[in-house]
Amino acid sequence: MLISSSAIAYNLFLPSIPDIADAFAVSIFQVQGTLIAFLIAYALAQFFYGGFSDRFGRRPTLLFGLAVYVVASLLCAVSTSITMLLAARILQGIGAAGSIVMVRSIVRDLFDRENAARALAIISTVMVFAPATAPAIGGFLHTRYGWQASFVFLAGLGAILFAYCALRMAETSEAGRASLFENLRALVGGYAVLVRNRAFVAYNLNIGFIGGAIFAWFAGVPVVLINSYGVAPDTFGLLMMLGTSGAFCGYGTAIWLTGRIGVNRMIVLGTAIGMLGASIYLALPLAGVFTPVAATAPIFVFNVGLSMTFPAVMAAAVSVRPHYAGTAAAMNGLMQYGMAAVTTLLVGALPHTTHLPLAWIIFTAQAGAVFASIVGWCSRSSE
Repeated sequence: MLISSSAIAYNLFLPSIPDIADAFAVSIFQVQGTLIAFLIAYALAQFFYGGFSDRFGRRPTLLFGLAVYVVASLLCAVSTSITMLLAARILQGIGAAGSIVMVRSIVRDLFDRENAARALAIISTVMVFAPATAPAIGGFLHTRYGWQASFVFLAGLGAILFAYCALRMAETSEAGRASLFENLRALVGGYAVLVRNRAFVAYNLNIGFIGGAIFAWFAGVPVVLINSYGVAPDTFGLLMMLGTSGAFCGYGTAIWLTGRIGVNRMIVLGTAIGMLGASIYLALPLAGVFTPVAATAPIFVFNVGLSMTFPAVMAAAVSVRPHYAGTAAAMNGLMQYGMAAVTTLLVGALPHTTHLPLAWIIFTAQAGAVFASIVGWCSRSSE
């Protein structure tokens, strides 16, 4: 649920992009700019959440993030201009970042590398309902109650999670008790240790490339389907599920297969399947196939590969230096959502008449993930 709140904050908003542009009398690119702002804030905030949680504890860090998330979601709902919405989305990204970093860090606190990969796959299988169903839920809320309803929904979800964590969550790390100066020095030292590790850098790049590819699709396909291919907002959500449902197969496979073939083999296998999906996605528009199904269905295969890769590569990354698990998770998030912000910016700047430009971005990003998986394999520790 904690990771889901972060994913929903991005995906629930997608069906409303064209109408928000009309409501504020701005371009679609300006509305997409609020997505970019959310992702940048989301990425940069993780850089600080992880290190501070290693030093001060997971629980207080998580509760702070959830409180910010609830306030920001309400500010989004009452926005009266694109500038106000932009500022609120930045604050929302800062709040949402706490959840994803803390969940990954807590998993590493409780499990070794192999079991962490399986645990992340199980968690991801449950949370995949969020990005898979959020566009459909967002389309329903938007059609019935207006674009503001999605943000009210997010505020309510965040409030429920805050109350649950405040009442039921226990601390899982042995937080540092040193002075502020010593804590900050250790924080910087953790980042320095990780960036000098070749395997960690390869895992981190893999996370960034696959994250950039899927977020590019999330940002670009609503405009293509609704504005260019004439799909209604509620039907759009169902088409999105056609692509995102591949994640169920991928995470299910990861749960079953990771323990049998090991984390590093799972990374290579999942990245290769993701490359197959990205290649099909590009081949169809190059062959002149420009339909709503062509813009969504091949992402099913891509998502199978992504979902096999992601739990394994995340578990591998946070296990390179277990003492810096929170810091590693934060750097993973910084890379993932920083790359997502870059690809979202590219998507917004390119034409939306067909999904061919989008397909090129996804293909290129996944090719980068393949390269990173090869470097990670060569730099791996023993299984």
